[in-house]
Amino acid sequence: MTLAERIAATLTLVLGAWPLAAYALDAAGFGVMPAASLAAALAIAGVLAWRHAGPSAQSLPDVAAWLGIVVFVVAVVLRVSWPELVPPGRGPDLTHHLLLVDYIEQQGHLVHDRALGGSMGEMAHYTPAAHLLAVMTGRLIGSDGLRAFFPLVSLCAALSAGFVFLIARRLAMPLPFAVCSTLLLLFASPYFLGAFTHDAFLAQTVATLFAVAMWWALTAWHERPTNAGAWTIALFLAATFLSWPVFLGPPLVVFTAMLLSSDLSRPARPRHFAIVVVPLLLVFLVHSWDRFGWMAIVRTSGAVMRPSMDTLGVVLPLLAAAGSTMAFADARTKQTVMLLFVILLQALTLFVIATAQGADTPYMALKMVYLAVYPMAVLGGLALWRLLGRSRVAETAGWIAAALLLVAARPALVAPRVVPVVDLDLYAAGTSLRAQHITTCVDYLVSDAETAYWLHLAVLGNPRASARMQEIDRYDPRGAMAPWITNEGRPYAIADLRLLPDEIRSRVNVIAEFGHAGVVSRRDATMKGCD
Repeated sequence: MTLAERIAATLTLVLGAWPLAAYALDAAGFGVMPAASLAAALAIAGVLAWRHAGPSAQSLPDVAAWLGIVVFVVAVVLRVSWPELVPPGRGPDLTHHLLLVDYIEQQGHLVHDRALGGSMGEMAHYTPAAHLLAVMTGRLIGSDGLRAFFPLVSLCAALSAGFVFLIARRLAMPLPFAVCSTLLLLFASPYFLGAFTHDAFLAQTVATLFAVAMWWALTAWHERPTNAGAWTIALFLAATFLSWPVFLGPPLVVFTAMLLSSDLSRPARPRHFAIVVVPLLLVFLVHSWDRFGWMAIVRTSGAVMRPSMDTLGVVLPLLAAAGSTMAFADARTKQTVMLLFVILLQALTLFVIATAQGADTPYMALKMVYLAVYPMAVLGGLALWRLLGRSRVAETAGWIAAALLLVAARPALVAPRVVPVVDLDLYAAGTSLRAQHITTCVDYLVSDAETAYWLHLAVLGNPRASARMQEIDRYDPRGAMAPWITNEGRPYAIADLRLLPDEIRSRVNVIAEFGHAGVVSRRDATMKGCD
């Protein structure tokens, strides 16, 4: 194991073990305990990293390249939400994830009451590793889950890109072509970066890290199958399930195939299989007990991108297809083709299940593309290596290719920011009302329907299953202003003060201001008849 691999593996093991330890403590009745969970995670990660390390190759160029990739991706992503660093995505998923974060922060434990499904929807049953990481990170740095979530997810995306580089190096790609593999992810930026900067698939992005890390651990285990390597795979597998379980199937199938074809003795094979699978089964049974009905979500429709030239481009699919044909010449690279094949097979299976139930947009099937781009990037780098690596100036050609890829991918790096849903000033106004137990008698005088949705559910903590939600779902900024002009609004409102016309300003009391946001009330307001 190289020094770069040791650093990446240790850091990701901590990120995986931390929510698993917190989940176990919460299941035992202790609630969410960030410090104790982190101590347990550091111990587990330290033991596994030390036992799994093996002979160390101190390749400083690899360390520099890996660190450069991670820092580069973090910098590119954080600019999207600088300086607030709150989740910049859009869509209802953002509010739903922040709703679970808010519940954990408010209650100090995970959702145990099954009756909360009415007020929280699917989030009452959601796998909570990403949300636990956000809450616990926020507590340790003296902040909250809202502010910690996006930097955390940005780090996960950067580490995923770093593992693509490390996997490419494990497949014997020269340094510049391993860097090319990582840069090819930018050609599928709507899937690689847009997953959390635009679509707000926050938990999925965390699960992607653990799934890609498990893929790296599989390549390391295939070269040197040890018990410690199997335990590393097991931890990443369980962390994938507890983050977003849809991505755990392909790496698990690949591991099983590799195990059956490995040189391990007959007694060792069932032991390694048990090490990998039993922890997953335990976590699955603990979390899924009384929740099996929610597995029907694989059959539903949802808002998700369809793969096309606009989202995947041409370069990555063509290079990945070429790399797939070239990979069969080497036993080490065939596993990457197998992983991509199983991902596509799972997508096809989910597609058939969903369409058989009448789903217009087979949500989970199309989401498999978000994972497929990672083996596609490695196979694309392999194609470049095989095409350019035979020349006398192979290394120079590799660095020229990397530079050209970076230039070609530049539009993905300077894409304009999306209009944010989350606003820290509005958040402060909302939390001030919630602290006074004023949550239902509130209007939202803001410019965006999704911002009103977020304020109502994730900031004020109102239930999703209520008559008021029908109004929120039909929210129109101008329509929300009208009752306040005629003095017929609810007693209170969270308002973007920059948008308030003079007709409203002259009729309300501004109770508190938080930057450009404020809490306003009608001068003749009463709480009677509020909903």
